Formats: sequence, C-alpha cells, structure tokens
Amino acid sequence: MIERVLRLYPAAYRRAHGGEIAATYRESTAGAPLGSRLREGAGLAAHALRLRAGLGPASPASRVLAPAYPFALAVSAAACGLHLVRWYAALVSSPTPVWVQLRVDVSGAWGVLLVSSLIGFVGAASALTGRWRAGVPLTVAGLLSFAVAAVVSGPAFGDPVLTPTASALTAAVVLACPPDRRLEATSAGRAGTAGALIALVVVPRAAIDAHAVPWVSTDYGYWPVLVLAATGVALTWHSGSRGGLELRVMALVSPPLLAHAYMTAGSGTTAFLWLAVLLAGTAVIAPLAGRLGRTGRGIL
Repeated sequence: MIERVLRLYPAAYRRAHGGEIAATYRESTAGAPLGSRLREGAGLAAHALRLRAGLGPASPASRVLAPAYPFALAVSAAACGLHLVRWYAALVSSPTPVWVQLRVDVSGAWGVLLVSSLIGFVGAASALTGRWRAGVPLTVAGLLSFAVAAVVSGPAFGDPVLTPTASALTAAVVLACPPDRRLEATSAGRAGTAGALIALVVVPRAAIDAHAVPWVSTDYGYWPVLVLAATGVALTWHSGSRGGLELRVMALVSPPLLAHAYMTAGSGTTAFLWLAVLLAGTAVIAPLAGRLGRTGRGIL
C-alpha cells in the first residue's frame, strides 16, 4: 500500500524523502492490525495531497489555514448544533407522542440529519479540545454525510446546492490545516474564543425555540453571521492588527452560517442588502478595533 501512497507525493519530494517515508511507515505498522495500517496510510495520503496543493507547513496558505482551523471547527459545531436544536424543538412542541416521533425521525431523512449533525458536533468539540486524531475525521464525516444527504433529500437539509457546497468547503478547511499546526491552532485562547462562538450561536436559538425570549418569535438567520463578524472584530482588537488576516479567516469559515442565513432569512433584495451592510460594516470596524487595541497597549 505504501508504494501507492508515495505516488501521491510531488515527484521531487518523493525522490528526496520517499525512502524515509516508506521505511518509517513499515517500521511503525509492523505487526499492526489492518485498521492501524489504513489510518497511517490515510494520514500520509492527506500529507501528500496537501503538499501537491501547496499547503505545506511553511506555505503562505498555511498562515491563514492554521488560524482558520479552530474557527472552521467552531462553525461546524455551531451549524450542527442549530440543526439539533431545531429538531429537538420540533420534538417537544409536537402533540405526537415522543416515541412515535423518534421512530419516524431515525428511520427517514431526519435520521441522516440527526446522525450527521451529532457526529459533526461531537467531532468538532473533540478536535477543539486537542483530540484532533479522532475529532477531525468525525467532523469531516459529519459534514460530508450531511452534504450528500442535502443533495439527495433536498429541502429537509437546506438548499440542495448551497448547503452541501458550504459543508464540503468547511470540511476542506479543516483537513487543509497541517497536523503539526493543529495543537498550536487550538491553544487555550483560540479554543476558548471558538467555544464562545459556538455558545453565542446555539444558545440564543435554543432560548428562542424554548420561548424564553417572549419578544422574539423566530431566528431570522443573521444572528450567527453577526456573531462570526463580531468574532473577527474581537480578534483584530486583541491582536492589534489591521484586520486583514482575521477577516480572511472569518470569510474562509463562513459558508455554513451564510448558507443558514440564506435558508432562514430569505434570498430577497432586502435580505441581501442587510447582509451587505453587515459585511461592509465589519470591514470598516475591524481596522478601527485593531487601532484601538494597539493604542490601548501603547498606553499601558
């Protein structure tokens, strides 16, 4: 198997390091079960594809992909959490007995939605706590299974084009971060900010569905995008930068929340105008926040 995997590497890299890679693989998998050999081979194949795509640890793209990694996980968990909250709210508000609903839900399209969302949420949460060896495959599996189901089942999963595209793009961002940068990318500060993003997206929706906020009757879809934009501004203020990197990161991980906004807020002219105002406002506010951050540190 290792010979096939080596063919995935760029020719120059294969000539320089192929022998070492093969020897290390054979030594580490000697006597190991098939599952372990396949896991090691998959890791090498992913490394080879990243190198072919110019996504090595020292590449310019990695400077964006590494900081985007925890927030791609956070957005994945938030999107999956929104689906789970929607399902649970429908479950408890329906007059149909719970056991009857569960039997119907787990056997049809909703069953795929629930399993995909649960896998994606658990995987993203695990990866954010540093358990990326299990968390990343689970997150990607949840996102891709959801994408396939959206194509096949249509409205139950969102837009049959936009929703799966957003899921696939986010899975690609999660996978593209080099493994040796993942623990660094989910350092305590970044993981905490990513966790706050998840909570700020999901908890208000849960409160609305539980009718805990009497003056709000629905979630119009822009709140998750607003949370993501505010996260970019907060990161810019903390770093004291001009906001270029932080806004690129937020744009890179935004597709699932933009797809959610499209499905829940509508695609009319007014909806697009509000979204354009939000994004333009973020682009203006972020550099100002970075300047305030630099000024504050200069005073201290």
